[in-house]
Amino acid sequence: MNQDERSSKEITLQIDSATHAHTVESITLWLNHKFAPEWFADALHEAKIVRSHNSRRREIIFAVCCAESYLLEWVLHEVLDGEFRKVINYFPPDSKRGVTQKWKDVPKQLHDEGLTSGIPNYGESWWEEWLQLVCYRDGLVHARSSRPETISQLDKENPLPSKTKLDQLPAGWALRTVIALIRNLHNAVGTATPAWLIEP
Repeated sequence: MNQDERSSKEITLQIDSATHAHTVESITLWLNHKFAPEWFADALHEAKIVRSHNSRRREIIFAVCCAESYLLEWVLHEVLDGEFRKVINYFPPDSKRGVTQKWKDVPKQLHDEGLTSGIPNYGESWWEEWLQLVCYRDGLVHARSSRPETISQLDKENPLPSKTKLDQLPAGWALRTVIALIRNLHNAVGTATPAWLIEP
């Protein structure tokens, strides 16, 4: 293949998972894997186990990981249609934004740039549930849930979520919260939710 032929064609390669190569004068190979469905499957497995604080703990963490992965993967594959170089505009590698801020900022930025038709309504109860879920995830990951608990100390000094709270959480709550988050995103932009997004 001569240089003119290389510069006028786009080559797409399939290697294990979603992989694209765009040709200008040389081949650039982008490797990419969708983790959101796998995080979802992990959370779904835990959601099927009732009366287990360990399953609630894992379900919470896996569910939030699913939501964070999904936002980036949705933007990359559906909104940007595989334009890999553009993803940095929405997810800068040195950004310190938390997952809740990303879920507010990125859909708004996409809408402001005319790439989507709407943004979710963050004033509804599903958003409050999402904020609570992230709060529990943060407590588990950053060890607030390991703090000692007593009635005489301030609420902010007590564990969150405590083991008692994890015991009380219904199986599937974390996963249903993420399902509502993703569905409301798709409802706002008028597209279909992924087929793997099933109720526990």
